[in-house]
Amino acid sequence: MKKDSESLSNNCGYKISDLRKSHKLTQAELAKKLNISKSTLGHYEQGVSIPPCQLLLSISEFFHVPVDYLLGKCTCSKEYSRLSDVFCDNITFGDIVNMLDEIKHRDRQHLLYELRLMKRANEK
Repeated sequence: MKKDSESLSNNCGYKISDLRKSHKLTQAELAKKLNISKSTLGHYEQGVSIPPCQLLLSISEFFHVPVDYLLGKCTCSKEYSRLSDVFCDNITFGDIVNMLDEIKHRDRQHLLYELRLMKRANEK
């Protein structure tokens, strides 16, 4: 159990540090915005401890990422609230997730292949 909690705190700390740096904030600046001390933020970033639930929510809201992303439970850094955003033709991102959940594995693989092709074409 100890290894699991160490891994969780290290992963969470890395994510917080990475988000802070990508937003070009110092530890002092982020700590002030979160109403915590710089040393407390440093402990979280170093994986010494995990922020309490309410603070995780505050960090999640501040950076517009899901708490699951901070905890390493998912790799998607998009807010869950965006699932209600319209994708196209009055279909939401959430509707698409539900549709994906209902299709067969083989069809998912085909769809993923097509999406990767479209992404590459858009990057050119």
